[in-house]
Amino acid sequence: MLKTELKHYFPDVTCCAYIANPFSVDPTDLPVGTGEQEELIHIQADEGAKTKHKECSPINFWVSMASSYPTLARHAVPQLLIFSSTWECEQGFSAILTIKSKSRNRLAAPGQDFRCAVSKVMPRIDQLVEKKQMQPSH
Repeated sequence: MLKTELKHYFPDVTCCAYIANPFSVDPTDLPVGTGEQEELIHIQADEGAKTKHKECSPINFWVSMASSYPTLARHAVPQLLIFSSTWECEQGFSAILTIKSKSRNRLAAPGQDFRCAVSKVMPRIDQLVEKKQMQPSH
């Protein structure tokens, strides 16, 4: 089970060699019948794609090629963005470090602070204040 999970998260990189440079890979190295071989042959013959590849980063290149070569781009873009979620993890660790630091007040509930620190929901304090009824005078 561990082996299959590791293969899921860390697939064989030889099949993904075209992502870094699609112009230096032999199309026969790609799986047959998926359409990737045909698209790789077409992209290698495309002079505009060669120019674009030299001018921009790999992720920008594949995003721009998504309409022309969808099968290759559909596979390349997620591989290039594989570590996009690590930023959120690092943000969570930073929030915990700040909350658990010795300079913080020990009376605060740490779970509440952490949820607020990593939440993507923006507070609408103005709306909350408007809905709250004012204290009536006695």
